Amino acid sequence: MKSQNNVSVLSKEYSCILFAYALSLFFPVPFTQKCVAETFPGKVSQFHSFPRYDFEHGGRRCIVVTPRVTADGKPWIWRARFFGHEPQTDIALLNQGYHVAYTDVANLFGSPDAVKIWNGFYDYLTKSHGFHARPALEGMSRGGLIIFNWAKVNPGKVSCIYGDAPVCDFKSWPGGKGTGKGGGGAWQTCLDAYGLTEAEALVARVNPIDGLQALATARVPILNVVGDADVVVPVAENTAILEKRYAEMNGPIQVIHKAGIGHHPHSLKEPKPIVDFVLSHRRDLAIVLAGDSTVTDSAGWGLAFAERFGSNVGLVNLAKGGASSKSFRDAGYWARCLKQKPDFMFIQFGHNDCPGKGPKRETDPATTYRQNLEQYIADARAIGAKPVLVSPMTRRRFKDGKIDSILTPYAEAVRAVAVKTGTPIIDLHRSSVELFNQLGDEGSADLCPKGDRTHFNRKGAEKMSDLLITGFPAELSELASFLKK
Repeated sequence: MKSQNNVSVLSKEYSCILFAYALSLFFPVPFTQKCVAETFPGKVSQFHSFPRYDFEHGGRRCIVVTPRVTADGKPWIWRARFFGHEPQTDIALLNQGYHVAYTDVANLFGSPDAVKIWNGFYDYLTKSHGFHARPALEGMSRGGLIIFNWAKVNPGKVSCIYGDAPVCDFKSWPGGKGTGKGGGGAWQTCLDAYGLTEAEALVARVNPIDGLQALATARVPILNVVGDADVVVPVAENTAILEKRYAEMNGPIQVIHKAGIGHHPHSLKEPKPIVDFVLSHRRDLAIVLAGDSTVTDSAGWGLAFAERFGSNVGLVNLAKGGASSKSFRDAGYWARCLKQKPDFMFIQFGHNDCPGKGPKRETDPATTYRQNLEQYIADARAIGAKPVLVSPMTRRRFKDGKIDSILTPYAEAVRAVAVKTGTPIIDLHRSSVELFNQLGDEGSADLCPKGDRTHFNRKGAEKMSDLLITGFPAELSELASFLKK
């Protein structure tokens, strides 16, 4: 009997490997090399021929559906409400090696209690089961309230958001305070979930349409699919407002309109546009840039550097013109960086730490500047991010035909802190001095806006990006693998 069981197990494993090989011939998504049996508690059944597990976590009903062969990195889509309804997108993603997960937060309408429940389930799946750190979110109808509200609290934990006829303002549904029909008794349940009176709810900024800046800053892609004839969750009161506000913040958003279609049917009969959206916005790596104007997209190397990476890398540039290692923290910009929960944090300051910048910005390279950098490093590591120090590139100030850099003491401080803390460093100061000395005053002027000796034009930004990438130390080999070929 024991021998028969062993044969059965081996047979299943062999079949699994053959199946994985067959799928690899057709699917572009990389799959893990062998099938690993999932171990979830509760009832086991099937979801369109895929293994389905129903169980409780934190007192809430949960579902996980596993693919036959798991894609590398264990990506997943997180469904909010109405599990199994119009499942074509979920089925297609299961065939691509994605897991599908669901947490029941019924009657909580995306309230802080719902967000707390989702936080717990996210931790369970990512820490106990190794799920990808940045799932795609999927919300139909009232599910829109939870996917957007959770994402706003956790912008660094989201790859993309797919909303389907999503409720984006509870005043529209279930409130019925606009042209829609409203949700009847569901409105009072919604008010109770938030602990608000109706008067308070009408002015509260707690809806998906509110406070979108964190998502826009993280550049989280949004796709909403809507029926233009929807009278339950009218587009004008929901998606149209969200789309306008998000676009004004330069957040990436697209909307698929279904002419003449009401609130139902959800999804698309052929879900390829939705599936392609999810697959193309998988975010396997997140990078945050912290620095001054020489790091920004408009006057520094940030945008050119971001363009060197593939689409599966999310780079958030939070550099601020005029910032020093002191003022960047004091003004709250560093807190925004930490909120992104990135994998890597590039940190470059110095230009505005120099003497003459005033007491709100100046630092001493031998003391306070070093202390600030050490604190940045400690903070980054505390959230699980890997800090990378970048020494400030030189200004184009020449003396007797060679660069005479006032930033040398700060560059030396960066090197000393890197050694002391064991932090990877890209010595952009040293490499930029070498470059400008080679090009000379006249030749290097071609890299900067006319009359500017500090900032960069497009050509200069690309050249700084070259120096950054060629300056990657061995500790950044992981990053190098994400660069475009």
